[in-house]
Amino acid sequence: MTDKKTFGSFIKAKRIDKNYSQKDLAEQLFVTEGAVSKWERGISYPDITLVSDICRVLGISEHEFITASTDTETRKIKKEAEIFRKIRGAWIWVPTVLYAVALLVCFICNLAMDHTLSWFFVVLSSLLCAYSFIPTFTWLFKTKKFLAFTVTTYMSIVFLLFTCSVYTNGMSWFLTSCIGVLMGYVLVLLPGLLSKTKMSPYKFIISFLSVFVLTVLLLLNVNIWTPFSVASAILMTAYGFLPLVFCSVVCIFNFDGFLKTGICIMFTTVIFYFTNYVAGLLFGANENQYNVDFNNWERCINGNIYLIGLIFFSFIAVIFIGAGFSRSVKSRKN
Repeated sequence: MTDKKTFGSFIKAKRIDKNYSQKDLAEQLFVTEGAVSKWERGISYPDITLVSDICRVLGISEHEFITASTDTETRKIKKEAEIFRKIRGAWIWVPTVLYAVALLVCFICNLAMDHTLSWFFVVLSSLLCAYSFIPTFTWLFKTKKFLAFTVTTYMSIVFLLFTCSVYTNGMSWFLTSCIGVLMGYVLVLLPGLLSKTKMSPYKFIISFLSVFVLTVLLLLNVNIWTPFSVASAILMTAYGFLPLVFCSVVCIFNFDGFLKTGICIMFTTVIFYFTNYVAGLLFGANENQYNVDFNNWERCINGNIYLIGLIFFSFIAVIFIGAGFSRSVKSRKN
């Protein structure tokens, strides 16, 4: 602790800041006025049992009491924290009140105009959806706020879509819309949700596989479920997603960068070639269009172009794979 005179001057300054007389301070600490006078004149220190009470009454921290100086940095932090709490409170309650007022007005107007509740439910679901994003329902949760934000916003969108589909008698598109929105959530937010779990190393693979499944379901939802439609949906989705999933898997392994690139190019080339061929047959294309005959481009143009693409990109992939193996061998020798 600092010398008695410095300490006494500090206590006196803080007492004056609070507009307390020595008698006022003594009464709040249940000591004599003479004891307060001795502290301020640097004759004695307060009893250690009074430290917390003095800090409370004078509005200082124990660190400030011991050092007999104002901790400006700590006070600044506390002040900024208090301002932040006020801003956060306003961010939550001001929109809440405004949404509630708007909802009440629409409730009254709907009853006054139509004598029943009809479009009010569309307004209700719209305001709930807006509220889930700004200021969000996360203030109701102490932990896992990101998960809470994801679930509440998605469910509010689903509720809005359901309300609109009922109001417009358009239930046929409701499930399609829900799957489409879920695809966006999975692709954008699922990696973040998995980043702090044991599945973090596989978050991008899981995300791509999830989007793959949802894409198949989306395509099936707009068609009648038959073996042909299921096969078509899977092939169409594989055409776009399987290379991405495979490349994500390859990136996990500790391979040379050139080797990873070559493997990804090779797989992508092969899957595109055979997916195009099989999909063409499934959708009723003439099988001869996928034959290879460089003397007959008119009837075999598709087959010729696909084969040229397969050969060219396979050659590029082999170059990368060879360079990757070469670099790996050199690094092992070194």
